[in-house]
Amino acid sequence: MNKKEVIEWTKAIGFSLGFATLLILFARPTVVYGNSMNETLKNMDILLTNQVQYRVKDFERGDIIVFKSIENTNYIKRIVGVAGDTVKIVDGKVYINGLMLEEDYISEVDYTSEDLEVFIPEGKVFVLGDNRNNSTDSRHWTVGLVDEFVILGKSYVRLYPFNKVGSI
Repeated sequence: MNKKEVIEWTKAIGFSLGFATLLILFARPTVVYGNSMNETLKNMDILLTNQVQYRVKDFERGDIIVFKSIENTNYIKRIVGVAGDTVKIVDGKVYINGLMLEEDYISEVDYTSEDLEVFIPEGKVFVLGDNRNNSTDSRHWTVGLVDEFVILGKSYVRLYPFNKVGSI
């Protein structure tokens, strides 16, 4: 192998490693297990999750995130409250800082949990599943308020099923 071929191989390998690193950082594949995000996401949907977005941008209400639970499993939920918010749930309706949250992504109003009111401190977010009657989320003691440092990223694209490929 001559010097020119070595340089070309080095460039190709370097480019491939760089591309793979970017792909892993910005496009981590995530599989949905369970029905807690119905109707938005279904069991066995495959998503791409951006792992670096929250290093340069604040958490936002409405973002669908992947985070590690205390059982060391990944959960997928929607951020409803961010630091400084007061989240109140009364008769299944969610209020953020006194204003009722418009939630066109849920199919039924939750009547299974008790009313609650919680202030979200710095470094935490409040999450709910879109399928409120079948979701272990911030209303449950095993999840509670989610520490920002356990959030793995924001899910932004559905890859599968193929008939639903696109932004979420």
